[in-house]
Amino acid sequence: MRETGPETLLTTNSPDVKRWTTLVERSPAQDVYYSPEYAEATAEIEQTEPIALVAGPPSCRILAPLLIRRTPATIKISRSEWLDASTPYGYGGLLGLSGHPHPDAMHAFLYQLNDWCLARGLVCCVIRLHPLTAQNLWFHTNDYWSEQLQIHSRGTTSSIDLAQWDDGLDQPCGLRRDRRADLRLATSTLRTTWTTGEAHDSTQSLNIFLALYEKLIERNGADRFFRFPESYFVKLKMLGSRLGIALTWYGDEPVGGNLFLAGPRYAHGHLAATNDIGRKYGASTFLIIEGARWARQRGCELLHLGGGIKPGDSLDDFKRSFGGPSHVYHYVTFVADRKRFDEICKLPFASWPYNLLDSATQHDGRPKE
Repeated sequence: MRETGPETLLTTNSPDVKRWTTLVERSPAQDVYYSPEYAEATAEIEQTEPIALVAGPPSCRILAPLLIRRTPATIKISRSEWLDASTPYGYGGLLGLSGHPHPDAMHAFLYQLNDWCLARGLVCCVIRLHPLTAQNLWFHTNDYWSEQLQIHSRGTTSSIDLAQWDDGLDQPCGLRRDRRADLRLATSTLRTTWTTGEAHDSTQSLNIFLALYEKLIERNGADRFFRFPESYFVKLKMLGSRLGIALTWYGDEPVGGNLFLAGPRYAHGHLAATNDIGRKYGASTFLIIEGARWARQRGCELLHLGGGIKPGDSLDDFKRSFGGPSHVYHYVTFVADRKRFDEICKLPFASWPYNLLDSATQHDGRPKE
């Protein structure tokens, strides 16, 4: 009889990586966020262990790319540590290997996830849900797990519908007036160069982007959540042609850059940075339009732009101004060890997800450091 228990795939094992890749590529809902290369890259952010958990019934298996984190702490004067897991940074979430899972399949998946976490000593598992496929609806029929599972609302994200395209102007049909003005100015002033992760000059392009990004982070005084080690960008190159590096230039000076990730159906704006000159000449708008053109050439349906730092802020408004559809973004906290989870929540400097409000829905769910 075929094994129906959970299966753990490691990025350190070549046969596992091959199987992981094959499962993702055969899924009708595959996306770049589910790939072992992306999981391995994001593991560099907090020095976590990247794995894939495959669970659920044989007829409806579900793949969850996960990063296992070990966190030290002092509890009641004694030194302690705990393990937890989360899906990688971004919008991946769960991958139904044969399509959207039915309620019984989700119940089986959660049952196996619970046993898997307990067997490995994991306190909880945080699952970011893919906003383009409404994965939050998969959980609403699982009242059995209500004591262990909380769905958190992060707000909305925006995308560009690449089928709604003005071929004459080579731009999205719904572009807002101020974005059209930005684009006209940028087109007459700036130029853009493209590199992919497999190109011989990808390291040079990433270094230019990283310099722009780090200056932006310092200028804005951003918290640690938005800071990435250099090794993360090095590992992103493993995505090959699925990583697009767009740089915008004012003469010979780089003034902006965007990193784009692409799957078969969806492309994603990943990280972006501009300096004062870039902002003056509309580089941010120019780069997103260039990313949309790149995604259309690859045959993608949407360019997903993400959301703001907080719902309704200026970044959220900027992304909405490209005239595309909006999507609701959720993530799930699944608690396997309630006693340990509650104990950690009481620590004075508890990190995400232990510092979340104890409610079924919370609007600002990003990590607080």
